[in-house]
Amino acid sequence: MLPFDINEAKWQIFDEGVRSCVWKPDEKCCVQYWEDQPGTGAAPHSHPAEQITYVQSGYMELTVDGKSWVMSPGCFARIPPNAVHATKNVGTSVVVNIDFFMPDRDDRFPSDREVDLGHNWKD
Repeated sequence: MLPFDINEAKWQIFDEGVRSCVWKPDEKCCVQYWEDQPGTGAAPHSHPAEQITYVQSGYMELTVDGKSWVMSPGCFARIPPNAVHATKNVGTSVVVNIDFFMPDRDDRFPSDREVDLGHNWKD
């Protein structure tokens, strides 16, 4: 298992105004770092993995099974497996949020390393 630096990662575009990078340290979890422009987010969806989401910056509306909360920097939420949920950036700045999925999601692919910042991390 190698450490991961988002500053070295090739970003994946999920939709206009929505990008992320993905770290998959093993089959037990997956970490996805998101940047959502104002007014963007994730449409309602569900998946079998449990999810913990953390808002690092911005204001994100999180809806889980029909109930909504506005999350601000420093907020965490747990999304149960198979719960229908959605997100939306309701602020005027970029939302940065980090999702932790347990177990790993088969529909997420690890971000390639695009830049070498000289960490000298070895396998």
